[in-house]
Amino acid sequence: MSSSAVVTTTPARLNLYRVAADAALTGVQVEACFEAWMPDRLLSRVDGAEQYLRDLATSRGSVRADLRGAEIRLAGGRLGDCVSYRVDLAAATGDASGRTLKRHGDDLLLTSGLWLWRPEHLPADADVEIRFALPPGTAVSVPWRPMESADHPHTYRLGRTPFQWSDLMAFGRFEPLSVQVPGGTIRLAVLDAHPAADVAGMTRWIQQASAAVTTLYGRFPLPTSQVLVVPSGAQGEAVPWAQVLRGGAPAAHFFVDQHRPLDEYLEDWTAAHELSHMLLPYVARRDAWLSEGFASYYQNVLRARAGMLSEQAAWKKLFAGFQRGRKDTRTATLAEISRDMHRQGAYMRVYWSGAAIALLADVELRKRSAGRHSLDTAMQAVAECCLPSDRRWRAREVFSLMDEATGDVVFAELYDRYVDSRQFPDVAPIASELGIADRRGRLHFSDDSDAAALRSAIMGHVRNMPAVARTER
Repeated sequence: MSSSAVVTTTPARLNLYRVAADAALTGVQVEACFEAWMPDRLLSRVDGAEQYLRDLATSRGSVRADLRGAEIRLAGGRLGDCVSYRVDLAAATGDASGRTLKRHGDDLLLTSGLWLWRPEHLPADADVEIRFALPPGTAVSVPWRPMESADHPHTYRLGRTPFQWSDLMAFGRFEPLSVQVPGGTIRLAVLDAHPAADVAGMTRWIQQASAAVTTLYGRFPLPTSQVLVVPSGAQGEAVPWAQVLRGGAPAAHFFVDQHRPLDEYLEDWTAAHELSHMLLPYVARRDAWLSEGFASYYQNVLRARAGMLSEQAAWKKLFAGFQRGRKDTRTATLAEISRDMHRQGAYMRVYWSGAAIALLADVELRKRSAGRHSLDTAMQAVAECCLPSDRRWRAREVFSLMDEATGDVVFAELYDRYVDSRQFPDVAPIASELGIADRRGRLHFSDDSDAAALRSAIMGHVRNMPAVARTER
């Protein structure tokens, strides 16, 4: 594994969890040792997790551990005391909802909250180290930061993201893959299925998309990221669903139809979109127009720069998205519809309004600064300042940081103009400056040199980009 993916700093205080999975993946045995600080209770983030808890006991020291409803109460303990418990994964597998654990062939996909009983809050100078003991031939994929340890190779730091933030992890027979891209390592796992997914093809797909993201400012925004590819059977499209979760660290999960040919994955926008989410910290859901909109903008821009799309094809996809967003615009303001996006199904309005704001900011910054600043330089400033981030951000806060970095008020002006507006952002003047005209539903591109130069500055192919990222097994 690349050293860029490994955390070497040591917090002043560190508690240790030892986690042993059995060979059949029917259960995990957990020992939590409070070597640095003693919490008064342990909680699971999963509702009803207590029904899978077995054999809670003191494994060392004088601490008393009692299960009381949805928490483990600790009393009378001292530093160095440990408690142990077993979690019945076989029983959880039978949960009909499949929300907390699901079997995929020989592999298990689950949330760590099913077995990780932990303090709700960590002291300011502390962390939790989680050390896995795995049966031969078994692997684990988690979102947490991996640690350098010759004696304990499957060791991670929990990190300081809020207790409530969700995650996904996997145990199983899959082969862990490390995909190296400039500035970072993608820790990839392709889960089992019948029929099996094309692991080499899935690796190439994720390589291509992660390399495209590096065209923004020359490196991947995070030093290490978990990516899970979960084959889900016949769905009629290559990637019917994907997400980024932030619990422990940002991680991308792709639920795919493994029957589809590789070309469909390589042409799909989803991986570029989800990995572009990692360019920003976790933005509050009420400001989804920012996180989803900027990812929608860059899913086209970065693929064009990587040579995955022609410049004209990328512009056509972007303006087609604006058209969908405009048709979906309703009477509510952008702020209101973002807060209510899922209930109302207003995805097109939210996603493409945000993408339009991204384009407006990009062009305006390039004009005002004679090309010294752009949306790219603003995004790079966010990365250098604040990634990775362990808290939730508001859109106005992100925009203030971008304005400070670019020495202008472009983002504040756009926020004030459009976030409380009931209208779709007006991209017509920008289209004219870009030399893009809609004639009876078809885009035409001007030969004007200034317009062509501006279009190419945004979408132009990045030279000398590595065609294939390096994969370490």
